[in-house]
Amino acid sequence: MAEKGEDPYTDADFERLLELEKEDAAKGNWTEAKRSPDANVWRKKDPNHDIHLLKGYLKCPGVPAADAVELVTNYELRQKWEKRFYVVKVLEEFPTYKTVYWAVKFPPPCSNRDVVQHIKIKVDGDATMILYKHTTHPAMPEQPGIVRSETIFSGTIIRPDPNDANSSTISILFQVDLKGWIPAFVINILAASTPLEWRGELVKYHRDVYSKQKSQNQTPE
Repeated sequence: MAEKGEDPYTDADFERLLELEKEDAAKGNWTEAKRSPDANVWRKKDPNHDIHLLKGYLKCPGVPAADAVELVTNYELRQKWEKRFYVVKVLEEFPTYKTVYWAVKFPPPCSNRDVVQHIKIKVDGDATMILYKHTTHPAMPEQPGIVRSETIFSGTIIRPDPNDANSSTISILFQVDLKGWIPAFVINILAASTPLEWRGELVKYHRDVYSKQKSQNQTPE
């Protein structure tokens, strides 16, 4: 485990993100899980976990890459458009990464979930890569009534759409164990819809709120 303030990421972590993103479906044993006109989601079994690794390729028409990066990495804004997070709190900021706490609403009878992550952003050419790594923090110990989830692997890559400078593409890879009593097969089924829902929320907020207020030099609400 890295010492406090020591960067928990290496170049190999970002290389793995890029390799998984471009991995051929057949060679990598990926199977299609969901499809829509603007999104494809694939799943891959992990021999070390019951939770599948998911990969989403998302198109965001009308959302420039710079705006997409802001919406994903500005945690005050993130909570406004991704409303299932009822708490998003930056616990510590270091020169190369941040430690962030997330609390997620779940419908009854499920308990709410939370997670603490180290988050690092790396820009490589026109790609903005974001990695999320599971951690703990003394300011946010586990709380009664909230189940602490585990981030096995999670990363996002945002790029300009090569065919439209006013649009972007987002690749998402994630493998998150929600813990608690929810069976792994249920988590795998539900998780496959997450990238499509996430993309829809981002595009809608950008269209209905962010772009309008940005053009008027207002702070998005």
